[in-house]
Amino acid sequence: MENAEDKRSDKYGQPAISAALSIDGRMIGRPELLAPAGEPEAVYGALSAGADAVYLGAEKFSARAYARNFSAQELIKVIDHAHLFNKKIYLACNILMRRSEIEEIYPMLDPLYEHGIDGVIVQDSGLLLCLNRRYPQLPLHASTQMSVNSVSGAAWLKEHGVCRVVPGRELSLAEIRQIREYGIEVECFVHGAMCYSYSGKCLLSSLAGGRSGNRGRCAGPCRQPYSLKGHERAYYLSMKDMMALTALPGLIDAGVDSFKIEGRMKAPEYSAGVSAIYRKYIDMYLSGADFKIDKSDIKDLEVLYMRSERQEGYLERHNGREMISLDSPAYSKVSEELKERIREEYINKPLKKKISAVFYIKAGEEVCLKLSTGGTEFLHKGDIAQKADKRPLSDDDIKKQLCKTGDTDFTIDKLVIDNDGSSFMPVSALNAIRREAFAELLEALRFKRSLDPANKEDYGQAAVCPAKPLIKAGLPGNAPIKELAEIDGIDAFILEADLFLKNAGEYIKQAGGKKLYIRLPAVIRQKDAANIASVIKECAAYPVSGFYTDGYDGIKLIKENAPNSLIFGDQGLYVFNPYAEKLMLKELAAYTISHEFSASDINGAIRKDAAELIVYGRAPVMYSANCILKTAGGCDRTKEWTIISDEKSHSFPVRMVHDHCYNIMYNCVPLSLHREMEYIYENSGLMSLRLEFTDESPKQIVEISKAFAAMAKGALVTFPPAEFKSSRGHYKRGVE
Repeated sequence: MENAEDKRSDKYGQPAISAALSIDGRMIGRPELLAPAGEPEAVYGALSAGADAVYLGAEKFSARAYARNFSAQELIKVIDHAHLFNKKIYLACNILMRRSEIEEIYPMLDPLYEHGIDGVIVQDSGLLLCLNRRYPQLPLHASTQMSVNSVSGAAWLKEHGVCRVVPGRELSLAEIRQIREYGIEVECFVHGAMCYSYSGKCLLSSLAGGRSGNRGRCAGPCRQPYSLKGHERAYYLSMKDMMALTALPGLIDAGVDSFKIEGRMKAPEYSAGVSAIYRKYIDMYLSGADFKIDKSDIKDLEVLYMRSERQEGYLERHNGREMISLDSPAYSKVSEELKERIREEYINKPLKKKISAVFYIKAGEEVCLKLSTGGTEFLHKGDIAQKADKRPLSDDDIKKQLCKTGDTDFTIDKLVIDNDGSSFMPVSALNAIRREAFAELLEALRFKRSLDPANKEDYGQAAVCPAKPLIKAGLPGNAPIKELAEIDGIDAFILEADLFLKNAGEYIKQAGGKKLYIRLPAVIRQKDAANIASVIKECAAYPVSGFYTDGYDGIKLIKENAPNSLIFGDQGLYVFNPYAEKLMLKELAAYTISHEFSASDINGAIRKDAAELIVYGRAPVMYSANCILKTAGGCDRTKEWTIISDEKSHSFPVRMVHDHCYNIMYNCVPLSLHREMEYIYENSGLMSLRLEFTDESPKQIVEISKAFAAMAKGALVTFPPAEFKSSRGHYKRGVE
């Protein structure tokens, strides 16, 4: 194998990690090994163990709110440490953020930007807009929470300033390769815990107890046992932990830029130990040696903060019962012997920058200490040396004090002492010279950026709101559209694209002149993208009023295949602040207010004239590539619905979307704002209100639609029926 080290810097000024490598005549990039850290010890241990980069969170704004996380000074210190060794630090700000939080983030990020933070991982589109504006040289990475699962989503994000995407863990190796070939950096998880739901599309913890995964506070309800009719109670939603050592060759060949280890809430021994093993096998493959995994390494990983069972992820399969930890999601016992070995090898031996030093001392002259490393030289002058009255400083005395590098990032590799043999200075003065010289050398080596503190994004002014909102109904296949079209006050219908095309002419006829909108699948995978593009073109040939999409993948596909159509952001395309409103409304006709918004949040929206509120319907709480029927025994692609129940006997309907092979799990009760309907209709200033129907009968769909249309206009309606159970969701409480 030929290794031609690449000395070029990336476009943001930082030294490039990837080098050009030739394996069997194929030129590939050297992938980055990216480790997690929840505390400083984990950073030093992971870098010492061979990680090229570390991702971590600040005390606020991180998707691991319950991790220890880092203070501002700790962040600066680890950034400086990493840069000494041509390694990188990424800051995770991967949560949905309110306006006040985005404005609070600048005082934290300003000094990190100036110190050369190597990238920020984001979920919130508003934060993306603001960071692009204020920090033009800052690399921005799209978190897996942004639910990018195709080239189209990656392309949209690249157009909006993202240089790297972390696609869904559910993607196959072939899909990942296609995204990488598009021309954007790709970062893939290779190890650690896995969510049952596509990341960024889970509201189960949020709606069950107010702890939102989108805000970094997931309570992990997927790790609880559930009942499924006709089957034993089991942990149907608990994924086994991922261990993808065997997939490394394929990922390297696919050009994946960064291999990501999950686990910011785990101990430093985990970050260091897992990094060391993955470093070993990445280097093994790149060296051209036979790629053979040692069973002892597998054993070490299995007892290092992993659940009792493991699997290799979705890279080579779509789903499967063997991916689920049906019996128990508990962690295996951590080996104390292994932990101690990792501490001794890596954590207790952080990386040290080797430097050369020349020390000059002569009575009556200034003491000088010259330090040099990697082409950088620094000369520090101290006090004037005294003539020794009794015992002059020996070379050994000087060496003893100067080589006490302690917890600094340096170690003196070569020391030359120019000593006249008759001089003296206090030990404290020698120590001071060493400390000051090291501090000044660190400052000289520090990567710096300039900041324009006035360069902030403005979210603009509120638009004029309509007098009364429209009322739309999202419909399943069993909905009696003709009867619904006759209801005064129901203004439009939303139909799934696949459903619409099965009988488009009849649906248009039954709508009776009322508007029809087309909804794209909530999950758009690269494997389905070409088919969905064709579906969009077919739908656009009919007199439809626009398209609803749940993600960035859909926005791009609609723009490319139905360029004259209006685009509406659906409930999974989160708009959490005015900056997100500004960015998304450059391309959307309207957006859907998040299920996690309270009445206060809604009232605080700037562009209510382009906002749509769901006032009735079961919220989708999970979208999963895994199939609960297949896990329980088998899926023959004919049954569309099932129900699972938690320990409190809450029943959650689950829909199998066979056309695109994913499951949707819905909340145990529908959201219903019937008590507030008249006020919302008269006073909210929103563009439209929406009813979402899923598992209701045709009769229920008609009755509920009539009731909400009447309540909007102040009519006294006997609603809900006695057996009707519902929730106001976050309308009154919001999320943390």
